[in-house]
Amino acid sequence: MQTRCLKLATLFVVAASAAASFAITSGPSSTVVYVGGNDLVIKASDGKVLNYTVPAGYSFTDGGKPATLGQLKPGDKLTAPVATGTDPQVVASVMIMKAKVYATAPPDGITLTTPQGAKDFTVPAGTTFMVGGKALGLGDLASDVTIDATVITPAAEGEEVAAAPDTPPLAGALLVVKTDDLPSAGTNLPLYGVVGFAMLLVGFAMLRFRRPASGV
Repeated sequence: MQTRCLKLATLFVVAASAAASFAITSGPSSTVVYVGGNDLVIKASDGKVLNYTVPAGYSFTDGGKPATLGQLKPGDKLTAPVATGTDPQVVASVMIMKAKVYATAPPDGITLTTPQGAKDFTVPAGTTFMVGGKALGLGDLASDVTIDATVITPAAEGEEVAAAPDTPPLAGALLVVKTDDLPSAGTNLPLYGVVGFAMLLVGFAMLRFRRPASGV
């Protein structure tokens, strides 16, 4: 029984390690590309462009010194791994656009009229839009108002991005193309699923092979 349980425990460790190896990370260092609202776009150590949603109070290490999201700017070198509590989205493409507002859906939704038709985007929390020289929040935008935006498109679940996209200077507000992938790319659910399944296997094996205590 001990040998069998040991083998199952080893399989558990291997499965958990394999799941962790697929996790998307910034690596030990990265470069800031965009900061918009509570979103941060970086170029990771492996060359991937990643988009993080940053919780309030999170601190980065910028050139060896602590820094908040609001203190970061494009080109800054982050000298410690970024670990905000959720996995980032891999960015497949970046596009600068000028488009009219079709509709808004606070707190984080906007629909723009583009050459390809109406499209939905996610607005990072705290984003402001410059219209007529004034900074407006999402809820203050009127229909048919023209805005400038830097749009990032996340890779679909399971999609391999062959090469990092070009990242032109930020123009207007940072927006994210809405995707229908479930679960969200920003979660650790795949890792938790593998670990939980492996733990169940170990538990069932121990129950099956445990010998009842001999009677008195």
